[in-house]
Amino acid sequence: MDIESKKFLGQPKNFVSIFNALLFDGKQVLKPEYLKDENSELVMNVSSKHVDIIKRYEDGTYLDLFVIESQSYVDPSMVARVMEYESVARMRYIRQNFKKHIPMHTRLPMILTVVLYVGETKWNAAKRLSELEIIHPGFEDMFNEFKLNLIELNTNHKYNTGEKATQDFFDLLRMIYRKQILKEDLDREFNRDALYFAYVVTKNKELLNIYQESEKGDVKVCRALDEMFEESTNKGIQMGIKQGIEQGIEQGIEQGIERGVKNTQIKIAIKMLVRNDQTLEEISEIVGLDLDALRELKKSI
Repeated sequence: MDIESKKFLGQPKNFVSIFNALLFDGKQVLKPEYLKDENSELVMNVSSKHVDIIKRYEDGTYLDLFVIESQSYVDPSMVARVMEYESVARMRYIRQNFKKHIPMHTRLPMILTVVLYVGETKWNAAKRLSELEIIHPGFEDMFNEFKLNLIELNTNHKYNTGEKATQDFFDLLRMIYRKQILKEDLDREFNRDALYFAYVVTKNKELLNIYQESEKGDVKVCRALDEMFEESTNKGIQMGIKQGIEQGIEQGIEQGIERGVKNTQIKIAIKMLVRNDQTLEEISEIVGLDLDALRELKKSI
């Protein structure tokens, strides 16, 4: 995925849009025309630490080194890795630009790292250094906190990138992971490069089929995805009903059936469980099945 990541996210307008999404809610504060590829020893050394893309941002008044890291899996040590990247970059800069010591009042370029998490599972690793290290009582005030600038694309939060290609990529991943298409998106057209990169990330064959069948320009995707999700949901429902009838879905559903719980309630619950966009408590309140029954039903899907 590294090559495709650099190819798509390394485009200046796409690159800055990631930072604009996180820092400025999509407002075009950072401009692609001020972005420059950086091939210095500093960047080469930091890149050797597996940072995906490093570029230099300069508008005539300040110099920033932006680092963007794309992770396809949850890395428990990521917060420590980012600290290492930034420390290496700062020390390399100092050694390259100052012979013995830094003159008083000198200011170094800002280094800003964004971790773009494109995995399907929830990010359950540390987002702050304090979540990774043991902080003994009484040492809290001395502890130097460090936190990740993390973008998670599998959550309900909708990021605004201000750039069509990256926005389409973000939204496609949310659709794939949530298995849900909004009605207003059915006829929406998506950037073709974003479509292919979404396939590279998710390995969703339907996306690849749509990409291969399309020509240049934007592509309609959502109706085909909606049909795929519906088919997947129906299969889940049928499998759940079959297993529920044959196995009784253990005690919870057996007791429910004995009490006269209708199959319609079970079908609705299975459909909501397959979509996985509501908690068990919310589903229980809507369909009227108790939590134990829902837990057993979820195991069978």
